[in-house]
Amino acid sequence: RRPNRARKFVTNGHATFSLPRRIPIGNTDNQQLPRRRFAKYLTGAGLVAAFGGLVMFIRARKNSYPVKVVAHVRDFPVGAVKIISYPNDEHPCFLLHPSEGIFLAFSRLCTHAACPIFYRPEQHIFACPCHGGVFSAADGSVLDGPPPKPLPRVILELRGDDLTATGMFPS
Repeated sequence: RRPNRARKFVTNGHATFSLPRRIPIGNTDNQQLPRRRFAKYLTGAGLVAAFGGLVMFIRARKNSYPVKVVAHVRDFPVGAVKIISYPNDEHPCFLLHPSEGIFLAFSRLCTHAACPIFYRPEQHIFACPCHGGVFSAADGSVLDGPPPKPLPRVILELRGDDLTATGMFPS
């Protein structure tokens, strides 16, 4: 006989059914987790989650840009302009040598719609042909048009005779 099935009884020609016994669900020993211990577990789990989130935030915020030699100073005279790739090949940049000892590098992609921009040395500006954006070649600031922010600027260091890109200034 199966203990948890409904049983059929016949009395005076009428069929009656009895329901199965109740099956206990969960903790049958009536031992409950005290509130204080539950709160401790919950607090510990929250602290572990917060610590994990903090570690992930710090790792994501710390942009690790490659250190890359972008030019040799002796091969890059005053007034020269060169297109480089930094931090990777999908990000073209302009490298300028406007005067002795000064090197500047800016992204070649417009901050409005990521169109390639062009350098106009006679006006000392960068111009975007897509929507008329104009940027200063001195600091990358927006001079005209719809771009919402200045051009990202590459951090450059002179290491001996090598001009080295080490990161990007936050915009």
